[in-house]
Amino acid sequence: MKKVQHVMIRASAGSGKTYQLTNRFIHLLVCGQLPERIIALTFTRKAAGEFFAGILTKLAEAAQDTKAAKKLARDIGMQGTSKAAFGEALRTLIDGMGRLSLGTIDSFFHRVLGLFPLEFGMGAEFEMMSEFHKQQARQHVLENLLAHHETRPKERDDLIESFRLSTAGKESRDFVGSFEQHLKNCHELLLRVPSVSRWGEPERIWPFGNPWTEQKVSLPNMVADWQPHLDAEKGFTAALQNNWKKVADHLAAWAPRKNLFAKSPTLVRLAIENLEAMERGQWEFTYSRKTYRPSSGFSQKLARILRHCVAQELTIKLACTQGIYGLLWAFEERYDVQVRRAGRLTFADLPVLLAPCEGQPLLGSSQLDLEYRLDGAFDHWLLDEFQDTSTVQWRVVENLIDEVAQDPDGKRTFFCVGDQKQSIYQWRGGDPQLFDRVANRYEQGAGQEFDIRSLDESWRSCPDVLKLINAVFGDAATLRKYDETAAKDWSKVWNEHVSAKLLKETKGHSLYLAVEEKDQRWPLVANLIERLQPIANGLECAVLVQTNQAVREVVDHLRGALPAIPVVGEAATNPGADNPLGVALLSLFGCAAHPADRFSRGHVRMTPLGVLLPTEDDQWESAMRKLQRDVHQNGFEAVAREWIAQLKEQLNDFSLWRARQFIELARQFDESGSRNIDEFLRFVPAQELAGASGANVVQVMTIHKAKGLTFDLTIVPDLEGNRLDATRRDALHAHTDDEGETEWILDLPPKEICAADPQLSIALAQARSEACYENLCKLYVALTRSRRGLYVIATAPSGSSNNYSQLLTETLAEGDGEPLEDSPLSAQKIFEAGGFDWVEEKPAKEESFIIEPDLITSERSHPRLGHLRPSSHGGTILRGASLFAPHGSDAASFGRVVHEIFEQIEWSDETVPELLKQFRQKNPAATDEVARCLDTEEIGELFKPDTQAEVWRERAFELVVDGEFCSGVFDRVVVHKDNAEIIDFKTDRVDSNGLAEAVQRHQPQLALYRRVLARLTGLKEDGITCLLVFTRPARVMEA
Repeated sequence: MKKVQHVMIRASAGSGKTYQLTNRFIHLLVCGQLPERIIALTFTRKAAGEFFAGILTKLAEAAQDTKAAKKLARDIGMQGTSKAAFGEALRTLIDGMGRLSLGTIDSFFHRVLGLFPLEFGMGAEFEMMSEFHKQQARQHVLENLLAHHETRPKERDDLIESFRLSTAGKESRDFVGSFEQHLKNCHELLLRVPSVSRWGEPERIWPFGNPWTEQKVSLPNMVADWQPHLDAEKGFTAALQNNWKKVADHLAAWAPRKNLFAKSPTLVRLAIENLEAMERGQWEFTYSRKTYRPSSGFSQKLARILRHCVAQELTIKLACTQGIYGLLWAFEERYDVQVRRAGRLTFADLPVLLAPCEGQPLLGSSQLDLEYRLDGAFDHWLLDEFQDTSTVQWRVVENLIDEVAQDPDGKRTFFCVGDQKQSIYQWRGGDPQLFDRVANRYEQGAGQEFDIRSLDESWRSCPDVLKLINAVFGDAATLRKYDETAAKDWSKVWNEHVSAKLLKETKGHSLYLAVEEKDQRWPLVANLIERLQPIANGLECAVLVQTNQAVREVVDHLRGALPAIPVVGEAATNPGADNPLGVALLSLFGCAAHPADRFSRGHVRMTPLGVLLPTEDDQWESAMRKLQRDVHQNGFEAVAREWIAQLKEQLNDFSLWRARQFIELARQFDESGSRNIDEFLRFVPAQELAGASGANVVQVMTIHKAKGLTFDLTIVPDLEGNRLDATRRDALHAHTDDEGETEWILDLPPKEICAADPQLSIALAQARSEACYENLCKLYVALTRSRRGLYVIATAPSGSSNNYSQLLTETLAEGDGEPLEDSPLSAQKIFEAGGFDWVEEKPAKEESFIIEPDLITSERSHPRLGHLRPSSHGGTILRGASLFAPHGSDAASFGRVVHEIFEQIEWSDETVPELLKQFRQKNPAATDEVARCLDTEEIGELFKPDTQAEVWRERAFELVVDGEFCSGVFDRVVVHKDNAEIIDFKTDRVDSNGLAEAVQRHQPQLALYRRVLARLTGLKEDGITCLLVFTRPARVMEA
């Protein structure tokens, strides 16, 4: 084989990362390497699929087209490679598909563990748990741990002591809640760093001795000893003297965990930052633009007090960290035996098992033996998304790749691609500095030359989009204001982005808009979408936000403001528990499991389920026992079907949809074999369903979800938040060395306390730099998804907030800005490159002339049916202006409320006034419109009681009509013995002059309703009258 270089590529967003990986794989194939000797790993199944599809597509095209073969030969650096050679490589690849090692890094770890389960202390078989089953397993272990009969007295005492330490100085009676929170925040950290010597150990933090020791004298006595020196200070102004007295009173009553800086914080902060000078009696400080030099007695006595306070605070933090470790380790010991070693694993377990840390030796074999056996399997390693690799994951493959990189014959290779600017998973262990450490190591010590290069030519974004990106991330001086270290690290990996030659003349638009209030952001998004019309213009459009909650908010707003444009949220929903029906059913099952649960019982009583259940206590208990028996005998699916069937007539389309999903969740739970109702009650709310996506919808998703995706236009409206260097409050700090290994872990004290200690000051600076760098990465990912349109929205910064909006304004503003034209909202254009006319310039897609292969076809025994919906023939019209009015969302929901009120009315009787009173609180305008309709003679006639008639209200139907599925919902049907009336309510904003046109528009819908009702009832079509009730003019029209 021809000698091939090791390569490490820093590939900026849109620069062709997958292109480079596929070319490398093909290069190796053409060089005669067997595909099973090549291993290619990435982080998601989607990326692995795109990688494999890219290889097959390139080889297939090159194998049958001379021009494509020449291009591919040039791309892989092997000019002269023939079509036949590429065809042979394709045949080799296809023949070896069953032996390929092309997938996710998790799947590789799973495979290795499957090869050597006994060596890693596992049984012959193991399974990967879902997120829900992981939570269930944790819950069971925790319950066993806390059960008195399961825990020996010594273990129980140790557990109680650990809990006391973990909450030291802070009262907490919620043992289980605190324990679960620690597990959520710190369990994976424990798996990465299991050694107790790194958790809250002073020797690790201060290797030359802990400088913070508590005084034996009580704090009030020390303050009393300092007080005469304070009173004797003559150089202080009256105001300064008074402030110091407040500090003295506060210190005398202070205790750890209380705010040391509650009184005159500036003075206390000045003192703590200068403890050494105070202890020498040489302290000088400036306050209110005046310099003071207090006496040595004042300074030294105060320094003694403050050092004692800091020592107490740090003692608490050390003990707290050790207590958290004690709780986690007690849990981990049981979890390892009861869950992990029983063969039930999570993906987080895999690298921990495969790369045992100190104190965790392998069973029956050495790590070296296993690595030797694995090393013989692969000659070429290809790693994708290297910036997201954690230190623990790298530890698994490090020695294997070392052997490849140092191969003396030069016949084995290492290739990796990553972008440290897209390292947005540091919170779960991703290490952006790993790329540099590995590059430096191999560059200096590898057996062959290492090629380390950067790709900054964008094949995704046009010049106008890159102008904004370069302006923000290329301003090194401004970035340094936010964090010096983060800015330095960023500058190492940043190069100006340029568009590829093919995109140089492509029109685009980048726009940064500032609004005054946060509430203006979502309406401005709607305004931009209406202006750009992405669906009508065939554009892929995404709205990127920071949280799942923001996804839901944006989706709700856009669906109300733009009802004609399909909007899909990519955030997960909980179909079993995000709707009234699901919650009611869960309460019903809760009553069966816990008959004394008054809350669940009360809730069930207030739902439609309540009328199906007895009211007497003894009968209620009997019904709940029957429900328990039904679950035990028939399972949750059968029981759920039975109860939902009794409510079916009362369910709207959305509830029917959710009902089907609830039944499916019940079926999935039944497959586990469990009949435990409490487990079912935990299972259903935990199941998440991602929204469907597609090219013909506006997609709303988190920035993390958008990583790796490309859109024609992106809107980024959710850039509010804290400082870029703000650290997570609920996380312990894991201090790392230059190699990324954790040196020590501590629950850091407040920043003012950290400032007093050099080691803690360095640790806090490290934590802030890491947070700032990760936030820069997140912003970079958000801004680099777009091909041609990039629209950024943020509130105008106030003061020196050092958040995203501040950064954007400082790097992009060239003046005061100017108002956004043709916008109903007040928004200032701070930066703009290009213009809105890029949408008009988008060319139509060229026809592709592809020779279709001859396919053997067969007829379907049952042809696929089309799907008719009556509402597709016409719908309610709302004026566009009403959607952008101050209460636009009310306008969009107006029709739904009107229909909801009419649904509740069977006949006009004494219950109607009370019903209207209740709805008036929800939507007064809609309620008044219904009341006005009922007061008219012709509409009131439709609701006159008729004891001989049957009334259908909001009745859903689905059946086959003339060879097509037809589904819909009747608003109201009155069925008599020989005839029937279909009554359809319309909230169209039309007056009397436009009624004829409106009737014509709805005619096809009513005609289909008539045919459906005839099929359902057996009545003749000419015996069915169709009436349209227009609520605005309060008129009845026959269709």
